[in-house]
Amino acid sequence: MKAVVIGGGIAGLLAARVLGESCEVVVLERDELSERPEHRAGVPQGRHTHGLLVRGGELLEELFPGLRAELVAAGAVLADAGDVQILNPLGWLAKTPLGLPLLSLSRPLLETGIRRRVDAEVRHGVHVTGLSVRGGAVDGVLTRDGRVDADLVVDASGRSSKLSAWLAAAGVTVPEPEVVDSRTGYATRIYTAPEHFPVVYAESPSAPDLPRGVAAMRVEGDRLMVTAQGAAGDHPPRDPGGYQEFLDSLRVPISEMLADAEPLTPVYLFARTASRRNAFEDVPGWPGGLVAIGDAVCAFNPVYGQGITVAAMQALLFRRHRDFGARGCRAFQREVAKVSRGAWAMSSASDRSWSEARRGGLLGWYLRKWQAGIVRDPDLFRRFVRVVHMVDSPATLFSPAVFRRLARYSRPDRPRGRRPAGPNPR
Repeated sequence: MKAVVIGGGIAGLLAARVLGESCEVVVLERDELSERPEHRAGVPQGRHTHGLLVRGGELLEELFPGLRAELVAAGAVLADAGDVQILNPLGWLAKTPLGLPLLSLSRPLLETGIRRRVDAEVRHGVHVTGLSVRGGAVDGVLTRDGRVDADLVVDASGRSSKLSAWLAAAGVTVPEPEVVDSRTGYATRIYTAPEHFPVVYAESPSAPDLPRGVAAMRVEGDRLMVTAQGAAGDHPPRDPGGYQEFLDSLRVPISEMLADAEPLTPVYLFARTASRRNAFEDVPGWPGGLVAIGDAVCAFNPVYGQGITVAAMQALLFRRHRDFGARGCRAFQREVAKVSRGAWAMSSASDRSWSEARRGGLLGWYLRKWQAGIVRDPDLFRRFVRVVHMVDSPATLFSPAVFRRLARYSRPDRPRGRRPAGPNPR
């Protein structure tokens, strides 16, 4: 069997890695690729902080044994997921070592490290223009330069996927996606890393009163990637002066901590953060020989760092599926939807909290109750971090034992712009 994967990003590479265990694989990537870790146009969020969740790191290590050590040797920073300094609206999280390995690195380094390990034909500079559909099944991919035959086509082209339009051209109607938009935007600048700066240092925005936040991560090259973020349209500006004023306005003393750090880049913006979920599993007449994974199906707000982990979980589904006729592809898409369900529930509830009409519903209310618990209780912090990093199911946050422990903490009035006492590495 020959599989053609549309998209040479991380989701496409992981799909190619697993499919390569049983068939010939060709990856079609629109961008021109480099052997070196470099930014590319097809990953506009690649210039910003990328949180590789612990579960995602585990799955990558399973697929590519020794990858973690290779990335660390290339400069990635290895830390404990519990040893982070994060300020939420009520105070500094009750950090405690968890024994969970957390890699801090740039997106280009991670993607390049994965691509070097994938045993597949990767064709770059290829512009896919559509699908070849015959007799109710996809049998190839159309490009500007011709056609590529395939027994299976995997759409892993990300947020820019044109799959709905391609299916419509073949007479298959796809409903409009579900969209949740917190109107978040970020601005990122890279600095020389101050000597004692933590691996991860952040302030979390919180609806409705605290729309501003920041995430700073040490990455390869002894550099510090600082991403200022603003929700509900309160975006940080591109000009260095405005960007600095935004950092000055935060409750964490990030400006003071960067006083001796040298800026190494301009300020880069990104604001296409709306979450979007396509219910492909429910589309009648879905053709055989076609499946979709990653952001092409469910694109999360990148703030939560869920995309790579979910893509890895979806790629592993190829080990269990061998039937890619119409019925088999529908079954595959149902599994894809199931894999992303928990991550979607967590992130969309948080994003909905920025809407005046809905504050995230019952789940959003409950997650806000956790804000008090994870500041004061190391056990609740441990449970929460394991769920955030997708090591444990969100269901573990709703056990009777958790309810009893959470009931000890009441949620006082949230601070409004007051700078809290707490960790300052300087």
